Amino acid sequence: MQESLTNVARHATHAGSVSVAVSEVDRTVTFLVADDGDGALPGVHGGYGIAGMRERVEALGGTLSAGPRPGGGWQVHGSLPLPGRDPVAR
Repeated sequence: MQESLTNVARHATHAGSVSVAVSEVDRTVTFLVADDGDGALPGVHGGYGIAGMRERVEALGGTLSAGPRPGGGWQVHGSLPLPGRDPVAR
């Protein structure tokens, strides 16, 4: 999620705002980072930011998607399972 916010600061042209939502349901944390900028610039290819984020999330058993938002802007949506807890021995 931190890298998504860094990407907004670096790449979101004409963005006036960014929103961050985080929730936990059924031991899965989901997040959405969305801006209202112009989205991806045609012909501009960055480094490995999104691919690197996706690799790290998938290594933890989660999923990540990134792309233009309907109506403009860009969003990154991810989910990560929370680690299991061992029951307390009695």
